[in-house]
Amino acid sequence: MRGLGDHLSIGERIAFYRERRGYTQPVLAGLVGHRTDWLSKIERGVRKPGLDPRPGS
Repeated sequence: MRGLGDHLSIGERIAFYRERRGYTQPVLAGLVGHRTDWLSKIERGVRKPGLDPRPGS
């Protein structure tokens, strides 16, 4: 991903490319078959307690 650098989280990258394509959260969420609140949480990096896949978490 040229130009973005490695400092962006996955959610920030999703938001960047979503906005770049001109999609709103409801539109992109519908395209991937999820609700808008799900996409919002992904973009903000919100995690459910106990479901963190990282080792040692």
